[in-house]
Amino acid sequence: MRAEDVIGAAALLGACGGSGKVSDWRSLVWLFFSPQGREFCGEKGFPSLDMFRGMKEGVAPYGVHIDEGEIALSGDACVGLVGNTCARLSFSGPERLHRVVLMHGARARIEAGNYAVVSVMNRGGEVEIVKDDTAIIFNE
Repeated sequence: MRAEDVIGAAALLGACGGSGKVSDWRSLVWLFFSPQGREFCGEKGFPSLDMFRGMKEGVAPYGVHIDEGEIALSGDACVGLVGNTCARLSFSGPERLHRVVLMHGARARIEAGNYAVVSVMNRGGEVEIVKDDTAIIFNE
C-alpha cells in the first residue's frame, strides 16, 4: 500500500482538499494528527483496521503503532494506537500538547503529571487515565 492509496480512499469519503498535498507516509501521519485529520478519521472510522495493517511499515516510524502488543512510551508528542496494541503512556511537563489517538480496539493507560496537557481521541478503544492534580486531559 502507498500513502497515495490511503488519500484516494479518504477522498472518496469526502476528505478535505488539503489531503491532496500528501506525498509520503510522513505527511500522511502529519495530516492524521492534525485537528482536521483527527476529526475526519474519528467521524468516518477511517482508515479501516485492514487499511491500517496494510500501511503499518510506512507509518510506524512516525508514531502510529498497529498490532504491536504491549508497548511503553514516554513524552511522545503524537501517539496513534490501533488494533492489538496495549500501551502504557507517560507524560510529564507543560512543554507541548501531547496527542493520543486510539482506534479499532487499542488500549492505553495514560499517566500524566507535572502540568502535562494531553488530548485523547478514543474511537473504539479503551483508556485508563491516571493523573495528578496539575495535569490536563482533553477528551475529543
